[in-house]
Amino acid sequence: MKQRLLKFFKKNASKSVASLVFEDTTVVLVLQNHDHFIVDRTAVSTTSDWNNAAHDLIIKHQLSGYLVKIVLGHGSYQSLIIDQPNLSAEELPIALPFLIKDLVNDSPADLIADGFPAIVSGHLQVIVASRQLITDIILTCNNAGCHVNDITVEDVVWSAFTEANRSQLIIHSDESGDLQLTAFHEQNLCFQRQLRGVSLSTLDTSIVENRQQQLDNLALELQRSLDYISAQLRGDAINQLIVSCNKQQNEKLADELNQRLNINVKVIDDVAIDIDCNVSRLGWAALQRSSNSALNLYRDSLLPLKEWMTFSNLAMSWGVLIVIFMGWFGFNQWQNMEQQKQLDHQQSVLTVEKNQLHLMTDKIASMVVDPLKASQAKKLETELITKKNALKAIYKHDDSLKVGYAELLNQLADASNGDISLQHIYVAGKLMDLNGMARNPDAVPRWVGVFNRYSSLMNRRFQKMSLGRNDKNVVTFSLQAVKNQHVIEDLH
Repeated sequence: MKQRLLKFFKKNASKSVASLVFEDTTVVLVLQNHDHFIVDRTAVSTTSDWNNAAHDLIIKHQLSGYLVKIVLGHGSYQSLIIDQPNLSAEELPIALPFLIKDLVNDSPADLIADGFPAIVSGHLQVIVASRQLITDIILTCNNAGCHVNDITVEDVVWSAFTEANRSQLIIHSDESGDLQLTAFHEQNLCFQRQLRGVSLSTLDTSIVENRQQQLDNLALELQRSLDYISAQLRGDAINQLIVSCNKQQNEKLADELNQRLNINVKVIDDVAIDIDCNVSRLGWAALQRSSNSALNLYRDSLLPLKEWMTFSNLAMSWGVLIVIFMGWFGFNQWQNMEQQKQLDHQQSVLTVEKNQLHLMTDKIASMVVDPLKASQAKKLETELITKKNALKAIYKHDDSLKVGYAELLNQLADASNGDISLQHIYVAGKLMDLNGMARNPDAVPRWVGVFNRYSSLMNRRFQKMSLGRNDKNVVTFSLQAVKNQHVIEDLH
C-alpha cells in the first residue's frame, strides 16, 4: 500500500516524461517537447560510463522532476523461458531470481527479474538483469533530480511497432550493424534471435554477386526462423516482416526480401521526423508504455534509504528539543507553585483536624471502662467461639460417621452382584477409594451405575477410574474419590 501511495504522489508531482536508452556504445535521451521530439545521445566506451552519460544528459536538458523510463539494450540482460510457477503477481518478482539460479551464473541476491506468460502454454518468459547495474542507473537519475518508474528491455519495447491482432516479425540492426530478429504475436514477445554471419556491412557491398549471395543467406535464415515461429504458434503463422535497419537501406532491403520470401515485407512506419534511427525508436517506444505493462524491472526497494542523520536534521532536532525542554521546565515551575498552594491549604486543614482529635481523645479518656465487666465479656466471647467451633465440627460429620460403615459395606456387597471382587476399601468422611478385580471391564461402570439405588452410596463421586489386568490376565480396577476443597475441609 505504501508503494502504491508513493507511486501515486510521484506520478502527480512530475507529469513530464523522458526515456533513456542504454546501448553498448551510446546512451540516448528521448523526450517530447510540444509537437516534436528531442533526441540526444552521448557516446560511451563501456557500460561503466553509462551513469556519467545519463547524468550529463539529464542536467543538460534540465529534466529535474521528470519521470524517466529506462530501456536496456542487448547485452545488459538475459531472456529465459521457464515452467510457469504457481505464484501470485506480487510474489513472482521476489521468487524469480531463485527459480532461475541454475540457469545463470550470478547469485539470486545479485539479480533483478520479472516475467510474463510465454506463447508456449504453461511457460514463463523471464527477463533478468544485474541488480547492481539497475541500482546504479536508478541512483544516477535520482541524484540528478529525476524519478525512475519503468525499466524495460529492447526486445519488449519493439512491440510498439506491431499491431495488436497480428503476428509480425521485426528485423532490426543495432549500433554496430548486427541484425536482430524479434517476433510478436498480438504484441506479445514470442521470439528473439541474433543473426550470425549476416550484417549491414556484408549487405552493403559493391560486388553484385556477393550482395545477392548475402541476401539469399539472409532470406534463408529468415525463412528458418519463420518456420520455427509458426511451429510454436501452432497455425497462427507470422504474416508480415517489418524492416528497421539503416534508413537508406530499408526500402531496398524490403524489396529484395519481398522477392525471396512468401510473406509481406514492409519498412517500419515513421512515428516522427526526429525518430529516425533504431535507438531513438526504442526511446519513443518506451514513452508509449503504460503503467501496467507486463514487464517492469523497477523496484521501489532499490531506492536509497532516506538519510536522516544529517547536520541540518541534527541541528533542527536539537532546536526542537531545547524548545520542548524550556516548555517542560516552565510547566513544572507553574505546577510546583500550584502544588505549594495546595500543600499550604492542606497543612492548615491538618492543624484543625489535629486539634479536634485532641479534644476527642480527652473525652474518650474521661470515659473509664469497668475492668471486671470487660474481663467477663472477653471470657463469654471466648466460650461462645469455642461452642460455635464444636457445633461446626459436629455439623460437618455426615450420618455415616455417626452410625459407622456397616451399612456402607453391606450396600457395596449387594451392588457387586457377583461381578466385582473388592480387595481394598478406603473411607474417610465423604471420600471413598476402591480397588479390586472385575469379571470383565464393562462390569465396573455397570457396578458404579447402580450406586444410586443405595442410600450410603448414591452421594459418592469418583474423580478417576483406571482399568488394567494382573499377571493372571484378570481385570483390575481402581476408583478414586473426588477430592475437592469442600470435602477436604469436612475431614478436618
